[in-house]
Amino acid sequence: MQNKATVIRIENGITTVEVERQAACDGCHKNKDGGGCSICSLTGASKKFEATASNAIGAKVGDRVTVATKTETVLWYAALVFMFPIVVGVAFYFISGLLFERELFRYVSLVFGFVLSFFFVWLYAKAIAKKRCDVEIVEILEKRELS
Repeated sequence: MQNKATVIRIENGITTVEVERQAACDGCHKNKDGGGCSICSLTGASKKFEATASNAIGAKVGDRVTVATKTETVLWYAALVFMFPIVVGVAFYFISGLLFERELFRYVSLVFGFVLSFFFVWLYAKAIAKKRCDVEIVEILEKRELS
């Protein structure tokens, strides 16, 4: 997956870029003004975010660049955020079905498992994903002007 970005900071060999998010609704017929659809508005999706990127090609602060992330990595994070809570919730439902006879306990367990799974996603993001550098600068589109 590739996006356009701007190098905003290089400190101690760590390059930070401001990435222009490509929303899923970019091709939507309701996205006439480029501001996004109602789903983007409701979720508060920002058009830009910061990311740490490897900089093997030597981009400088102010350069416009293309950044890339492996498709497998993007799919892994999507599965973690969207599928993992469902799988955990359903697992809690079936396990509670073995332990309790009342249907109410099954539904409460399903909701508890679903909510609890987001804690584990948050832990993963804090402990592992934040320390990894999955973004790579692959091309310099515009060099900054030296003044």
